[in-house]
Amino acid sequence: MTLSGSAPPPVAAPGLFKTLWSLATGAPPCGVVLARESGQVLAWDENHWLYLLNSRGERQGQARPLSALAAACLADDGSALGVAGARGEVGRLAPDLTPRWQRTLRHPAVAVAVDPFARRLAVSDSKGGLFVFDRDGRLLWEAHQPRPLHHLAFVPEAPFLLGAADFGLVVSLEAATGQLVWRDGLAVHCGALAVSGDGEVIVLACFSDGLRRYGRGGANKGHVTTAEPCRLAALSFDGRLALVAGRANRLLLLDTHGKVLGIHLLERPAVALALAALGERAVVALTDGGVLALDLRSR
Repeated sequence: MTLSGSAPPPVAAPGLFKTLWSLATGAPPCGVVLARESGQVLAWDENHWLYLLNSRGERQGQARPLSALAAACLADDGSALGVAGARGEVGRLAPDLTPRWQRTLRHPAVAVAVDPFARRLAVSDSKGGLFVFDRDGRLLWEAHQPRPLHHLAFVPEAPFLLGAADFGLVVSLEAATGQLVWRDGLAVHCGALAVSGDGEVIVLACFSDGLRRYGRGGANKGHVTTAEPCRLAALSFDGRLALVAGRANRLLLLDTHGKVLGIHLLERPAVALALAALGERAVVALTDGGVLALDLRSR
């Protein structure tokens, strides 16, 4: 069962994980994202600090934009950041981490996503609300979902916004209008949502169910069984490589067919991970252990 089409996967080899750099955060990290064009990395910790790094792991900025940071995101070109707070705040930051605008929702925010070129910013709240703002902070549309969407992602090459609840729901909506494209109910828990550049590969990390897969039009493509419960997942831009992690201290790199290409033992379990566009690099946030970047190319 494949993650994407029939083209051969990129060349990889066992034992291909090599540490490139690491960052010690001031508190246990909560999340990490990787800008697929600029190569920048954004991480945040339990003390609500943001850390912006360049592709070499050098710190470009650090800020505490909200008193209770719930989620953050970074445009693929590095032109803007989005932040959302547990008190309902949502805002856009410039690349130097200075605020551009801030709005307040009626309920605590739980997830935030920005499209690749920072034209739209989406945020979901704890009551099922979903809001999309333009680059100047104007509300474009809002919608309500049956469950709070704890995972959001724009499809880079198609006009869709994806969302998934922790349990029971995955949706696709028109990014410009909020019109529902498709919806599916899931009788499983979801720990992460990832999408390929064209949206033809959508995966949900579903713990003991492994990776649940959908096509861009909502077709259920079954699932890929993983060697251990799958809590986190990230995809390469073409959808041919998937990096996954469970509750243990292991990272698994999978090819198009779900075959394990490499296994890496971490010092601590991962709390978040991201994969570069070509699958050549990964960034991982560790429980109580900061952030590290890994080279995944064959040596």
